[in-house]
Amino acid sequence: MLLLVTSLGTFSCKQKATIKPIQRDIVDAVFASGKAVSTNQYNITAYAEGYLDASWVSEGDKVKKSQPLFKLVNDVQQTQVNNALVNYRFAQTNLSENSPQLLQLQEQINQAMRKKQTDSINLNRYQNLIKTNAVAKSDYDKVLLDYQSDVSSINVLQKTMADLRHNLSLNEANTKARYQIQSQNNRFYTLFSETDGMILNIYKKNGDLVKKGETVANMRSGKIVARLFVSEDDINRVQLNQTVLISLNTNKERIYKAIVSKIYPAFDETSQSFLVEAVFVEMPEALKDGTQLQANFIIGEKKNVWVIPTIYLLEGDSVLLTNTHKKIALKTGIKTLEWVEILGGITGEDVLDLPKEK
Repeated sequence: MLLLVTSLGTFSCKQKATIKPIQRDIVDAVFASGKAVSTNQYNITAYAEGYLDASWVSEGDKVKKSQPLFKLVNDVQQTQVNNALVNYRFAQTNLSENSPQLLQLQEQINQAMRKKQTDSINLNRYQNLIKTNAVAKSDYDKVLLDYQSDVSSINVLQKTMADLRHNLSLNEANTKARYQIQSQNNRFYTLFSETDGMILNIYKKNGDLVKKGETVANMRSGKIVARLFVSEDDINRVQLNQTVLISLNTNKERIYKAIVSKIYPAFDETSQSFLVEAVFVEMPEALKDGTQLQANFIIGEKKNVWVIPTIYLLEGDSVLLTNTHKKIALKTGIKTLEWVEILGGITGEDVLDLPKEK
């Protein structure tokens, strides 16, 4: 426990039943415990189910935004990606100039065009012959019908070609979309860092099954602050921009100065206290997330004032004089666990008795 109010010296009354007021420095402070936490901390969770196949980071590693951290594998998902790719490539082939369907239909069109050309020549010849009655009209009508059938067949085949290209193009677009969706889903199996930061904990090892929504690791970003747990009795004495003196459990020999930066408005049921955050004026070296600490909020500080030990103070802020054995009411100022500031009621020459009830 950090006792800043005793850092200026302690007083022992075990061997003295009486005492006079003395002059000394006194500090009014609110004690709180807490821990070091990062301002931003988030979990790295899986967007899909799979087995952890690769871990590219370890605890304590610094990472950059969008950096890949972990790789999951899922045979079913990979099969779906492969099938989607096969279907997409098959659709591309069917739409290409070397497409068997398109080549076959184009050959039918070419044959119809050649037949039309032949029938056109034959029709011209019969048109000349019919003028001189060299051929029967029924023969001419048959040649004309053949030519018209050729034209109709070509139109049908060309429309069929247009429909086929449209359908193949639509199929190519659909299979491409399905492949892109499966590829995007496959991207969920690689977990990336959302921001610059540091890996704090990794909860899975290679080969472990990771379910969708399960936390694989957590990381921090931003600066580290002191999160302090203040009791209900003291929270109203804490203010923004107040000075806080902090001692880390990992280095109790040094005191770090911090400033109150945030006072949470609601009571925290988990810790049964109010939460307050303070930023370090000088950041401790190699400060680790979660480091336990002790702190004192400096409420007030006075130099060379009259004080008496707290154990000499009776209820109602009074003391017992030795010479008269009478209670004298005091006007007090700062009170700590060890000292009480005297603003009036007695002088430095008065001798006080140690209360028996104490």
